[in-house]
Amino acid sequence: LLTTPAVALLPSADWVSVTTLSHGRFRTVACSDDTATKIDLLQYEHGTGPCVDAVLEDGIFTSGDVAREPRWHPFGEQVHEAFGVNSMLALRLHLLDESDTIAGLNFSSTTPDAFSDADVDRAKILATHSALLVTATQAQNKAANLLIALESNREIGVAIGVLMARHRLTRDQAFDVLRHASQNSNRKLRDLAAEVVETGAHPQTA
Repeated sequence: LLTTPAVALLPSADWVSVTTLSHGRFRTVACSDDTATKIDLLQYEHGTGPCVDAVLEDGIFTSGDVAREPRWHPFGEQVHEAFGVNSMLALRLHLLDESDTIAGLNFSSTTPDAFSDADVDRAKILATHSALLVTATQAQNKAANLLIALESNREIGVAIGVLMARHRLTRDQAFDVLRHASQNSNRKLRDLAAEVVETGAHPQTA
């Protein structure tokens, strides 16, 4: 993503990251380095901080002295003590897909009052580009997951056909055999189906 170039474009920032919120879970999906991720994780643990607020409230959140920032106590004190962070800036990324994912772009600096109005304007531009990249990544992941699901369904369908032909089962009976064998063996249905396709054996004896 843009985390490494973003540090160059906002020289007052020491760390940059991208946060997503999906199915009630915050994740850092891109970062300039491990420290950026640790700063994010501290916010997720507290459930507050500029990146959390930017994602939840769709605004621009900044502070030049997080240790004394009443909005984010005690996170601000802890992030200052742990990483020397003084200034933070975060804003929502407006994704273009229709998923339930929400995202934000986050900047942190050891310099007090690091982010000027011009920095905020540059951050807005970076947020637009980051939103496009996050949207594209989401689409690629969705397509990859769809291909995996289609392949799994194809394998299961072939396994059902094998069981029907070799063991004189109906379609429903063959699927029930696979399902029960999967539950009893604590194995994924697609893995069990692949084994049936490969060996032709009944899954309870495979």
